[in-house]
Amino acid sequence: MTEQPPTTTLVIRIATAEDIEQIEKLDSFSTSPTRNIDRAMEQYFGSVDPSTHTHTLIFLAEIAGVAVAKAELMLPPPELPDSIGYVKRVVVHPEQRGKGLAKHLLQHIIHFAHTEYRLSAIDLHVWEQNKPAIRLYETLGFQLQHRELYYRLPLHDQISSSHG
Repeated sequence: MTEQPPTTTLVIRIATAEDIEQIEKLDSFSTSPTRNIDRAMEQYFGSVDPSTHTHTLIFLAEIAGVAVAKAELMLPPPELPDSIGYVKRVVVHPEQRGKGLAKHLLQHIIHFAHTEYRLSAIDLHVWEQNKPAIRLYETLGFQLQHRELYYRLPLHDQISSSHG
């Protein structure tokens, strides 16, 4: 991957409800395996766990007014000491990959989290097979905290095999 700067001005901004269609389109390009988590639109701009993160900001990277990348920053309640944010759903449009857009977007989010919310750290998860993302996160200073194994037991397979 050779990182080329965008040929036109890159604008990074916080998304609004009017951007949902663009956000959904970018989410459709995600290469991460899903955990089949339903995400109701009315909760799109809210938190999945209000006890640890009270608000989610979606950042869009745009070139010529078109959203080409996105990432989400989940924010903890401001009263928590040592507040830690959480980055998720980093997606770059396939035609725009390899141009450094994710790096610019994450640098913007890191700066925003530090200056605007005074967060002490940012966490994220990445799939072990996503080597380009891992390289990017490590380049930005993220450090591996632990490895996690994720298991699922499909119950429909259990039922059909136990009644056979």
